[in-house]
Amino acid sequence: MFVTIVEAAVEGNREDDLRAAWDEITTGVLPGGFIESSLLRTQDGTWRIVTVCESKDAVLAMRATGERPAALVVFERAGAEPSVSMSTVEGRVTHPDPPRSVNANPGHRA
Repeated sequence: MFVTIVEAAVEGNREDDLRAAWDEITTGVLPGGFIESSLLRTQDGTWRIVTVCESKDAVLAMRATGERPAALVVFERAGAEPSVSMSTVEGRVTHPDPPRSVNANPGHRA
């Protein structure tokens, strides 16, 4: 597996723009090799989009389409300049019987 982390500071008055862009982009067709993506917010106003893909090749294939990466578009629509990091997953543990997802932000998808 391969993980991309896109992050930026987002001004408080632009957070709704960020959420709207996230909602719009995540309702579309998801690319091949995509596993999951999460929108995270820290208490200091830093936002992150953490995306897990099957492999680095899957990420490179998405980037080779020439389309602007979705996570970058989300931040740009909120007036932020994101940074990107990429990592291979070298270890992982999951709960054998995960609880159902609880949405912390009513009105926004988990």
